[in-house]
Amino acid sequence: MEYKLKDGVSFDLINKKSIINFDFDLSDYYNKETRIFEFPKGYVAFSLMSDVFNSFLFPLDLVEKVSDE
Repeated sequence: MEYKLKDGVSFDLINKKSIINFDFDLSDYYNKETRIFEFPKGYVAFSLMSDVFNSFLFPLDLVEKVSDE
């Protein structure tokens, strides 16, 4: 799955909040040029990233879906 950070949303701010609230750094899964997140393959990282998206990014409507792959 790939999600894109919406225009006008600061990755640095989102990442800081993710680290503070979820102890999870999104930097390894974010491309600054395309503004696209790619979900990790490992179970633990995937689960943590899912928590960030489900509890923080989706409710605040900060990302949009790019693909299902």
